[in-house]
Amino acid sequence: MKQDNQDLFQITLLQVLPKILSQTAPAFCMSSCSFVVEKSKESTARVVVWREIGVQRSYTMESTLCGCDQGKYKGLQIGTKELEEMGAKFCVGLLRLKRMTSPLEYNLPSGLLDIENELIESSCKVTR
Repeated sequence: MKQDNQDLFQITLLQVLPKILSQTAPAFCMSSCSFVVEKSKESTARVVVWREIGVQRSYTMESTLCGCDQGKYKGLQIGTKELEEMGAKFCVGLLRLKRMTSPLEYNLPSGLLDIENELIESSCKVTR
Protein backbone atom coordinates (compact mmCIF):
# COMPACT_ATOMS: atom_id res chain seq x y z
CA MET A 1 0.00 0.00 0.00
CA LYS A 2 2.88 2.39 0.80
CA GLN A 3 4.31 1.92 -2.72
CA ASP A 4 0.89 2.71 -4.24
CA ASN A 5 0.75 5.98 -2.28
CA GLN A 6 4.30 6.82 -3.35
CA ASP A 7 3.46 6.14 -7.01
CA LEU A 8 0.34 8.31 -6.76
CA PHE A 9 2.39 11.12 -5.19
CA GLN A 10 4.95 10.89 -8.03
CA ILE A 11 2.21 11.04 -10.68
CA THR A 12 0.70 14.06 -8.95
CA LEU A 13 4.10 15.80 -8.90
CA LEU A 14 4.54 15.09 -12.60
CA GLN A 15 1.24 16.76 -13.35
CA VAL A 16 1.97 20.07 -11.59
CA LEU A 17 3.73 21.79 -14.52
CA PRO A 18 1.17 20.63 -17.11
CA LYS A 19 -1.60 21.82 -14.75
CA ILE A 20 0.04 25.25 -14.49
CA LEU A 21 0.36 25.42 -18.28
CA SER A 22 -3.27 24.42 -18.76
CA GLN A 23 -4.27 27.39 -16.60
CA THR A 24 -2.03 29.98 -18.27
CA ALA A 25 -1.30 28.90 -21.86
CA PRO A 26 -4.27 28.93 -24.23
CA ALA A 27 -2.60 26.53 -26.68
CA PHE A 28 -1.90 23.91 -23.99
CA CYS A 29 -4.42 21.14 -23.43
CA MET A 30 -4.18 19.05 -20.24
CA SER A 31 -6.56 16.42 -21.62
CA SER A 32 -4.02 15.71 -24.38
CA CYS A 33 -1.33 14.86 -21.82
CA SER A 34 -0.26 11.29 -21.13
CA PHE A 35 1.77 10.32 -18.09
CA VAL A 36 2.12 6.65 -18.98
CA VAL A 37 5.45 5.26 -20.21
CA GLU A 38 4.50 3.06 -23.12
CA LYS A 39 6.83 0.32 -24.34
CA SER A 40 7.38 2.20 -27.62
CA LYS A 41 8.52 5.31 -25.70
CA GLU A 42 11.09 3.63 -23.43
CA SER A 43 14.04 4.71 -25.59
CA THR A 44 12.97 8.36 -25.88
CA ALA A 45 15.15 11.03 -24.26
CA ARG A 46 12.39 11.92 -21.81
CA VAL A 47 12.22 8.39 -20.40
CA VAL A 48 15.97 7.76 -20.53
CA VAL A 49 16.87 10.92 -18.55
CA TRP A 50 14.18 10.02 -16.02
CA ARG A 51 15.28 6.41 -15.55
CA GLU A 52 19.05 6.58 -16.01
CA ILE A 53 19.92 10.07 -14.80
CA GLY A 54 17.13 10.52 -12.28
CA VAL A 55 15.54 13.70 -13.63
CA GLN A 56 12.27 13.81 -11.70
CA ARG A 57 10.26 15.91 -14.16
CA SER A 58 11.05 15.09 -17.75
CA TYR A 59 8.49 16.03 -20.39
CA THR A 60 7.96 16.08 -24.12
CA MET A 61 6.06 19.07 -25.48
CA GLU A 62 4.67 18.71 -28.96
CA SER A 63 3.39 21.30 -31.38
CA THR A 64 1.35 21.20 -34.54
CA LEU A 65 1.53 22.67 -38.00
CA CYS A 66 -2.12 21.89 -38.69
CA GLY A 67 -3.61 24.23 -36.09
CA CYS A 68 -5.55 23.84 -32.89
CA ASP A 69 -8.88 22.18 -32.32
CA GLN A 70 -9.63 23.86 -28.96
CA GLY A 71 -9.34 27.11 -27.06
CA LYS A 72 -8.85 30.58 -28.49
CA TYR A 73 -6.72 29.17 -31.31
CA LYS A 74 -9.38 26.76 -32.55
CA GLY A 75 -9.33 26.63 -36.33
CA LEU A 76 -6.18 28.74 -36.62
CA GLN A 77 -2.70 27.81 -37.80
CA ILE A 78 0.10 28.08 -35.25
CA GLY A 79 2.59 30.81 -36.14
CA THR A 80 5.68 32.38 -34.64
CA LYS A 81 3.69 34.59 -32.25
CA GLU A 82 1.80 31.64 -30.81
CA LEU A 83 5.03 29.65 -30.39
CA GLU A 84 6.67 32.63 -28.69
CA GLU A 85 3.64 32.96 -26.42
CA MET A 86 3.86 29.28 -25.49
CA GLY A 87 7.58 29.71 -24.73
CA ALA A 88 6.84 32.68 -22.46
CA LYS A 89 4.05 30.78 -20.70
CA PHE A 90 6.38 27.79 -20.29
CA CYS A 91 8.99 30.00 -18.59
CA VAL A 92 6.32 31.44 -16.28
CA GLY A 93 5.18 27.89 -15.56
CA LEU A 94 8.71 26.88 -14.58
CA LEU A 95 8.98 29.91 -12.31
CA ARG A 96 5.68 29.06 -10.62
CA LEU A 97 6.70 25.41 -10.27
CA LYS A 98 9.96 26.45 -8.62
CA ARG A 99 8.13 28.73 -6.20
CA MET A 100 5.58 26.02 -5.37
CA THR A 101 8.11 23.26 -4.76
CA SER A 102 10.69 25.22 -2.79
CA PRO A 103 9.07 28.42 -1.49
CA LEU A 104 11.39 28.87 1.51
CA GLU A 105 14.63 28.81 -0.43
CA TYR A 106 13.33 30.72 -3.45
CA ASN A 107 11.94 34.06 -2.30
CA LEU A 108 11.49 36.43 -5.20
CA PRO A 109 11.45 40.22 -5.11
CA SER A 110 7.91 41.51 -5.66
CA GLY A 111 8.99 43.24 -8.90
CA LEU A 112 9.76 39.86 -10.41
CA LEU A 113 6.24 38.70 -9.62
CA ASP A 114 4.91 41.72 -11.54
CA ILE A 115 6.95 40.60 -14.54
CA GLU A 116 5.41 37.13 -14.19
CA ASN A 117 1.93 38.62 -14.30
CA GLU A 118 2.84 40.73 -17.33
CA LEU A 119 4.06 37.61 -19.11
CA ILE A 120 0.80 35.87 -18.35
CA GLU A 121 -1.06 38.78 -19.92
CA SER A 122 1.48 38.69 -22.74
CA SER A 123 1.21 40.92 -25.77
CA CYS A 124 1.14 37.85 -28.04
CA LYS A 125 -2.31 38.38 -29.50
CA VAL A 126 -4.14 36.25 -32.02
CA THR A 127 -5.12 37.97 -35.24
CA ARG A 128 -7.40 36.49 -37.83
